[in-house]
Amino acid sequence: MYNVQSADDPPSFNVKTKELSSSLSNKAYGSPVLFATGELVLEESMKLYGLAQCTRNLSSLDCKKCLDGAVSELPSCCNGKRGRRVVGGSCNVRHELYPFVNA
Repeated sequence: MYNVQSADDPPSFNVKTKELSSSLSNKAYGSPVLFATGELVLEESMKLYGLAQCTRNLSSLDCKKCLDGAVSELPSCCNGKRGRRVVGGSCNVRHELYPFVNA
């Protein structure tokens, strides 16, 4: 799923999204609750917000594999889009240009 609006600079936005996704994936699979949120400053007045989450029945390693798979889907499904979500059966990743979760 994705926001129909494109980012102002899609190549740079894609790099930043990958950076945040990788960071959150590592935090989530290392967490006892298999969940992580975070943000990344894009410009002085703009932030990218993200979430990575696995179902609690997964092992830490399986969570990492699931999240890595979801992150790898972002370029093909949501290239340059302002908001992105990849939802699987056992994990999901999301990015938006607005805060969407209280963390």
